[in-house]
Amino acid sequence: MAVSSDSERRPRRRLSGAARRERILDAARSTFATSGYGATGMADVAAASGVTRAVLYDHFASRKALFLAVVDADHAAFMAHVAARIVGDGTAEERMRATMAAVLGFARAHPHAWRLLFDETTHGDPDLDASWRRFREDRTAAVAALLERDAAEAGIPFDGDRGRIIVEMLIGALTGAASWWHEHDATPQHVLIDAGIDLLWTGLGRGGDGAAEPTSPASDTSAPGTGAAPDRG
Repeated sequence: MAVSSDSERRPRRRLSGAARRERILDAARSTFATSGYGATGMADVAAASGVTRAVLYDHFASRKALFLAVVDADHAAFMAHVAARIVGDGTAEERMRATMAAVLGFARAHPHAWRLLFDETTHGDPDLDASWRRFREDRTAAVAALLERDAAEAGIPFDGDRGRIIVEMLIGALTGAASWWHEHDATPQHVLIDAGIDLLWTGLGRGGDGAAEPTSPASDTSAPGTGAAPDRG
């Protein structure tokens, strides 16, 4: 008679409901990010998470409900990640560097969440698109709150549409940098941050009207009468 080993006799440990839900969310995140919302079905998520469709529907009533749960969790994780790494101390430039490092660090550590939060902007469903815009507005407001004091100290008008435009430009630049970094992942993070400071912070620090200071007559090296504009770099 064959004797069963202890491991064979030991009953398989069942996952708790919360743990199973997290497993489903993890599988859904990677599946949605890889295939897109439109091409992902509940059967795909069930297979990826190792549960039956019946169990999947016990946790989420529909594909839309599942997708919203994933994006909501990822949005909360992003906001917590950034908030935990940005402090109010230091110079304005140091706070800008911390902001960039936090955003780029999240993109590197959580590529699937990043793709769902920043890359996929339309989903073919008005409810999902509205939720995505709400998450975007929350992120914009958080970054605006971070930059408002530094903008005021630099003499940059930051209220109303102008502030939102500046923030959207900043986030757009960081989103593009994160996409570039994904394709050039051997590049050290500090190289991206230094480039971002050269572009974004140096630009913000030029003054409230956004224009470079005029060149003084003494620094105009163009020849008299030629009409050539001075080289301002």
